[in-house]
Amino acid sequence: MSFFDYLPCYVLNHSPKIIAAFEMDFLRNLSAFQRAIPKGEKFTLLLQLGWSAELPEVAAELKSRLAEAENAFPEARFIILANAPGEVEILKTFCEVYLASHNAFLDPARYPLAKTGKRKFDALYIARITPFKRHELAVKVKNLHLIGNYSEKEKEYFTQTIARFPDAVWSQKVTSFFIGRKICEAACGLALSAVEGAMFSCGEYSLCGVPVVNTRNKGGRDTLLPDFAVRYAEDTPESVAENVEYWVNASVDPAEIREGFLRLALPQKALVQDLVNSIAGKNVTLPHKLNIRCRLLPHTKLLHGIRRK
Repeated sequence: MSFFDYLPCYVLNHSPKIIAAFEMDFLRNLSAFQRAIPKGEKFTLLLQLGWSAELPEVAAELKSRLAEAENAFPEARFIILANAPGEVEILKTFCEVYLASHNAFLDPARYPLAKTGKRKFDALYIARITPFKRHELAVKVKNLHLIGNYSEKEKEYFTQTIARFPDAVWSQKVTSFFIGRKICEAACGLALSAVEGAMFSCGEYSLCGVPVVNTRNKGGRDTLLPDFAVRYAEDTPESVAENVEYWVNASVDPAEIREGFLRLALPQKALVQDLVNSIAGKNVTLPHKLNIRCRLLPHTKLLHGIRRK
């Protein structure tokens, strides 16, 4: 085991201890956290949802695993941060839950604002090339930029999928510090999955002032999308392409899209900020994405991580 092998979480505050993690990153690694956290230690755990808890099977697993975690850590306080109002209604029957989309914790300073006028691409889709992202719905979109890696175990699917986009530009990976520049090159961003979580890239599109072509979905990505900056396509390539064409020809002020997103996001972030501050008894900085599922520098891990044992 590496000396720098850390568990998938981030310690927002040490005393009293407040930990942030995605729900299944913690719950499916419960035994590892039990070994790493001293028995009887009190802490608060903020759990973000990585997948739609509006699905009965997802809510059922969350309920079961959460009960197991509460039994393992009887002194701990578990708080769920939901991405969609429907999740709150389901989860409040068995846990403490608040509506606070994980997109509310995106740092606006990381995202440049797109310029008005003609863009390099008609549409951009930031998404791992995997079946649930439904790239096939974008096959009729002209002048398309795809950004997304793929899992080695899904390489055959990737090969078959990317072959359907002979005229698209594909970037396997763009570092997080430069992703905003790529978003600003497109007239609109695509969000095509039927089910997932809140989809970070959807919030990133909005922070760059780029409108969205969306499909009906579960997972909460709609929660922070300004109504005037999103068009809903049917689950067909023709409809997606038609709505992309709308945004290519439409004129929407990028600053208004960004401001519209922040009007929806900031109250949710403020709710969590107040909650964390009240537990810590002081002002606590909430970093970009709460620094979970983020690439962190070694000294940041050392100061805010929990090492495996």
